[in-house]
Amino acid sequence: MNVVDTPAVLGCLALVTLVAGMAKGLTGFGGALVMAPLFGLLMPVPEAGVLIVLIHFATSLQGVRTWASAARWRTVVPLALVAMACTAVTTRWMASESAVELRRLVAVAVLASTVMHMRGWRWLHNSGWRPTFTAGAMSGALTALGGIGGPPAVYYFNGIGKGSTLRANLLAYFALLYVGVVALFVAEHQVHTPQLSSLVLLVPVFVLGVAMGERLGPRLPVRRLEQLVSVLLLCSGLVALIT
Repeated sequence: MNVVDTPAVLGCLALVTLVAGMAKGLTGFGGALVMAPLFGLLMPVPEAGVLIVLIHFATSLQGVRTWASAARWRTVVPLALVAMACTAVTTRWMASESAVELRRLVAVAVLASTVMHMRGWRWLHNSGWRPTFTAGAMSGALTALGGIGGPPAVYYFNGIGKGSTLRANLLAYFALLYVGVVALFVAEHQVHTPQLSSLVLLVPVFVLGVAMGERLGPRLPVRRLEQLVSVLLLCSGLVALIT
């Protein structure tokens, strides 16, 4: 029996997934950033990254009728294509790296993303090919590393749109990215039966967590919510870094 199939590991994965879903429901971000470091303590980092991508892929087309028409696809598609290419390159590089080094790299990436968010860092750019390539490359590499390719895309789209347009662009980007990356993982035989079995449990748990966070969110001050999720992300990264 694969280690991912054991009740203890599945229980821990479900608990982490529930908390990650709540983090996303509360503030709209942080789901994968919570999962990646802690999943990496329970299973090999490459497998953890695939599982995180599969969980988000299963929920990526929610509300597609609402955001598909509002998204700026001419901006979304080039970024997603660059990200897919860099995901493929990074996936092959990861095969030669040690599990400990990969886990620490995930932890550092999560901590760096969290600190940048806490400090209110903004990326002002002209959406030319250089910002597109930079953001796409970073998003793709982090997606392969632990399914945490969200922050570069968020900073990129924040520089060119606000409000409903920003949300539509992000949802369209992640939907397109996850479809391409899952196809890549399947083609490279990185999707295995234990991961698919785990999805049956983890996807509903993630959806439940998001729903709980969305219901709880309006009852708490926005500033307090962001602080709470930021502390959660810092703890997640630090635990993976020092373990």
